[in-house]
Amino acid sequence: MPIHRETIPSFLSRMAALNGVCSADFAVDMGFSLKRVIHLEETVLRDLAACGGLTDTQLEELISWTGRGIGDVRMIFRGEFFVSRALRKPIIRGCPICLREDIKTDSARPLTQMAMRGDWQMREASLCITHRHPLVQLWEHRRPEDRYDFSLRFTGILEDIKDGRLERPRVTPSPYNWWLNARLETGADHTWLAGQSLYAATTFCTLLGSELLRLKDPTGLDVAAHRQLAQATGFEIAHRGKAAIRDALTELAALADGSNDTPSKAFGRLFGNLSQINLSRDDFAQFRQILRDCIVDIWPVAAGESVLGIIQPERQLHSVVTAAREANIGSALLEQFLVDAGAIDADDDRPTSRKTFKATAYADLLAEVPTLVGPTEMQRVMGATQAQLMSLAEDGVLAPRINIPTVNSPWRPTDGIALIAELQELSVPIEPSDKRWEGIQQAKKRSGARVGAIITSLREGKLQLGRRTDLEGYAGFCVLMEEIDQMSRQKQDPAELTFLTAAVFSRPVGMRTQGWFERLAAAGHTPATRRPHPKWGGVNGSMSLLLISTTFTDAF
Repeated sequence: MPIHRETIPSFLSRMAALNGVCSADFAVDMGFSLKRVIHLEETVLRDLAACGGLTDTQLEELISWTGRGIGDVRMIFRGEFFVSRALRKPIIRGCPICLREDIKTDSARPLTQMAMRGDWQMREASLCITHRHPLVQLWEHRRPEDRYDFSLRFTGILEDIKDGRLERPRVTPSPYNWWLNARLETGADHTWLAGQSLYAATTFCTLLGSELLRLKDPTGLDVAAHRQLAQATGFEIAHRGKAAIRDALTELAALADGSNDTPSKAFGRLFGNLSQINLSRDDFAQFRQILRDCIVDIWPVAAGESVLGIIQPERQLHSVVTAAREANIGSALLEQFLVDAGAIDADDDRPTSRKTFKATAYADLLAEVPTLVGPTEMQRVMGATQAQLMSLAEDGVLAPRINIPTVNSPWRPTDGIALIAELQELSVPIEPSDKRWEGIQQAKKRSGARVGAIITSLREGKLQLGRRTDLEGYAGFCVLMEEIDQMSRQKQDPAELTFLTAAVFSRPVGMRTQGWFERLAAAGHTPATRRPHPKWGGVNGSMSLLLISTTFTDAF
């Protein structure tokens, strides 16, 4: 009778032992080769079933624990698809305690009782759940006929099995071991992995766990113990589903923080497996998708670039380096704009190749930065002088795209062009010889009126705007001196009064003697307000700030 989880070659081996021969010789005596048994040829299986008195159910059970090839190096094992290398390896492993207990059934004929269990051959199985014993190597042979001649191979390790020389310390089964045992036995699975093939799930658990152990850096473990811990670690994450897997992958990504570190370094053998070995397997699709989404959300993947077999339709992230390359500007310059725009933090100390930001959110900024110009070009575009541009900037009529002194080209030429076009619409042509008009900058200098206030009044229709026919651009726009004077005489809100120092006020009125204005104010001829010195603090006689009243202006 077959032993639970026994394989076809094992059953043949025990029949051969009953007849006192090895498996290869017994197969020949039955009219076929051991190789044909290994490949589960139908005629051989029928003959074996007839000779061994197997029912159809027993035969199918033996086949299910053996695994049947279906071409393209694939097999069906326990109703699930596996690649052949996951079940067929030169190294044969097993539980020495199971084999020792087999011998006790009939110690006089041990080879007739020792059975090879099908789960032992599975690459991602590492423990006999019944005896809590690690699976150990029994023998290794590359030629299948030598490897699967169990009656011959068991003869060579019989004494070791009896004496317990192959046994190792017992191991407490992990949730991974219990899960795998149940899924092999009945197919039951109450975790998220129920939706994944057993081959993909076990492979992924082992690979993920192996990489996660880099975070813990366990020491003092042999290869087998390290693998068991990796399987348990990977399963603890994977059985909970996509969100847990994604969080674990994000932790791994943090390990690769160097300027040239790629996903390959972050995810190690897991990345290599999903990007190469199992790239085209459908049963790994969800695992690839989770890893791919993580990569695209962390690394600056360009549109058209292939990530785990899928072409990225559009870029989701830019790094400072990739953005600077696309914008054809220096990364140090671009980083100043990105910090100013809030795309990256000023205290982010990662390499520029790892400082990332949302590509679409800052696409306009990246398109705009290369078009910005310096003050000289901005003046040329507007037809303005340096003083005129400075006045427009001081009053906020025009604002640089970024207000950092080290940026040499902060101006949008489109802003200057738009202002000129707007004023052009508001203006009327005037002759250069018409002395009633003066340039906006001259009006500011003569009356003290702010350029911003003049532009606002022009927009509100409170002032007329002329355009000299002999000048182009901003320099050609003029205002009526009479209207500017009237605007200056209008009562101002105290909060808007302009404070001038005595020295500054003295120049346009022709008074340059030090201290004269303070004496004038002290005599009561004009009101004055003392204010703290803007640099030194306190009140400083000749340099104190004074409120120039409209009554004093009228007196002149």
